Amino acid sequence: MKRAEALQPLSRDHLKSLLAAKRLRNATDAVQAGRDFLDFWETEGQHHFRVEEEVLLPSWALHCPVDRVAVARMLEEHLAIRRGALRAGAEEASLEELRDLGRLLDDHVRFEERELFPMVEAALAPEDLGRLAIAIERAEENP
Repeated sequence: MKRAEALQPLSRDHLKSLLAAKRLRNATDAVQAGRDFLDFWETEGQHHFRVEEEVLLPSWALHCPVDRVAVARMLEEHLAIRRGALRAGAEEASLEELRDLGRLLDDHVRFEERELFPMVEAALAPEDLGRLAIAIERAEENP
């Protein structure tokens, strides 16, 4: 299924997230894996989460009731991934924790792509998706 234009920048970010997740899952050195993840997190991941939380979710909620279970899952997973980034940054994460973080990140991206984004696309009218596209584009330009 082709992703709505409004959500395509977020889907492109997800490809980078899947690569970061794979590196974590295959890691053999906790310190290096933590550093690699932090490089991704600080340049890509952290901003992506902010765009989803500050642009995508409010835009969806503005136009219709959101799926509370899906939103709760998204935010809980965001929190767990942020926690993993903090532990990696403090070099407190074990290799197994980092591998678990990779599995969580992979599952999270697949949840958003397969369940959450289709809900948003189905719920918003074409003109609302157009406004969302502009808002995401602006947020992507201003990290």
